[in-house]
Amino acid sequence: MDIPVQAPSTPLSYGPQIPMVPGASGRGIPDLPGGWSEPNTLVPVAINWNQGGTVVEVEGSFDNWQSRQALHRSGNREFAVVKMLPPGVYQYKFIVDGEWKYAPDQPAMYDEMGNVNNVLEVQEYVPEILDSLDSFLAPSSPPESYDCALFTQDDFAKEPPACPPHLHLTLLNMPQIPDAPNLLPRPQHVVLNHMYNDRTKQQRGQHVMGTTHRYRSKYVTVVFVKPS
Repeated sequence: MDIPVQAPSTPLSYGPQIPMVPGASGRGIPDLPGGWSEPNTLVPVAINWNQGGTVVEVEGSFDNWQSRQALHRSGNREFAVVKMLPPGVYQYKFIVDGEWKYAPDQPAMYDEMGNVNNVLEVQEYVPEILDSLDSFLAPSSPPESYDCALFTQDDFAKEPPACPPHLHLTLLNMPQIPDAPNLLPRPQHVVLNHMYNDRTKQQRGQHVMGTTHRYRSKYVTVVFVKPS
């Protein structure tokens, strides 16, 4: 949703935000005993805008919405800037020719004020040391764990256990956002890697199933639709 303002220098009303780093202070560097601080890890992050415009700036929770930084033109409709950020989750928004806009082709979310902002998750790169993974291998299963009794007719006659209420938060149950039809909320971690069956569509002659899983900082939802 585009939010125009009267003057480009007038900021929107945002709640205070800080990088979501465990144990970090407001400055982003934890204070340690003895009067010295541990150096903070900065990760280069590219922020892009390819929706056109003449002058494009970006403002976000990197510094609690205190300043704007101009993006550099790299094509006919493409603008980009590289920022050095500590690991964390940040919200940001673009100012294109004086108007507040979010990039529809990038992850986005609603903030507590009802504004649609783009969201960015910065992760520290940790190189894999394969030699150290042997200690994390699962132990072999004991043979007695495979001697479970088979199901009987009484087991099939029982009612299935009730579905935990948090599993109803699947994206298949989320209504469409009128102002941003292509925007999906960030799924809760408890609904990941589950297979869901939308029984409400069976009355219309459709069979709909879906599942959501996470790969690093991205969420992928696969929906299977077929005539019932």
